[in-house]
Amino acid sequence: MTSENHPPFWAVARAFAVTDSLIMWRMRTPLAFMFVVPAVLSVTLGPAVAGSGPQAVPGRSMVGVAVMFSFMTVNYAGLAFFREYTSHTWARQAVSRPSRAAFLVGKLLPVAGAGALQLTVFWAVAFGAYGLPLHGSVAQLVVVGAALVLAGCALGVVLYAVTRTSPDFQSVAYVLLLTSGSVGGTIVPDENLPALSHALGLITPQHWAMRALDEATTGGGSWGPTLEALLLIGLLTVVLGAVGLGSLDYRREKSALT
Repeated sequence: MTSENHPPFWAVARAFAVTDSLIMWRMRTPLAFMFVVPAVLSVTLGPAVAGSGPQAVPGRSMVGVAVMFSFMTVNYAGLAFFREYTSHTWARQAVSRPSRAAFLVGKLLPVAGAGALQLTVFWAVAFGAYGLPLHGSVAQLVVVGAALVLAGCALGVVLYAVTRTSPDFQSVAYVLLLTSGSVGGTIVPDENLPALSHALGLITPQHWAMRALDEATTGGGSWGPTLEALLLIGLLTVVLGAVGLGSLDYRREKSALT
């Protein structure tokens, strides 16, 4: 039974999702980092960074760059929460205290949608225009892409929780995006990375995602690496989600300006 003081979960989530979708649509320029920058890198780098192995095909670099920049979801997830301070609406949440789960779902749905759209567009171009082979199934791509998007959103929530200002948050988010993507084999395939980078890459979601995607495209197409990626990235997402949900405090004042 619901009451006026406790609106239904999806009513709260939908209200925040609609509002943030409209805001995201109006702030289209930042989304350029999710679409334009990876497109430029894909075209300019091409297979030149992929070595001479079976993964040295043009479409592979596009898939890898898309995976790297899909972690812009980290940035946009955090900014969705810091916007409450930019628009001076955070006090409203502090007083009304909506369901934290519904608040998170509503704020993150537009970000997750943008991440899913980015991966879909780039992977479609990789297969359609660059002739990247698909030895596995589309389902493997879908589940790996969904895992990546959810992990990025969950990481954005945790990073928002541990930073006090928007510039601090964005600085850390960009460092994470570039370093984890680089050592995770999104640009240069894992076997061509230096030993230290390879070792560090094992702790990144991008490494396991690229391993699954390489198997589904230029590899044998088996589900083993895909299931391994789902398990590891899924566990990371659950842990990050639990930490983010538990640490969300409507009354903690932050700054989006300094």
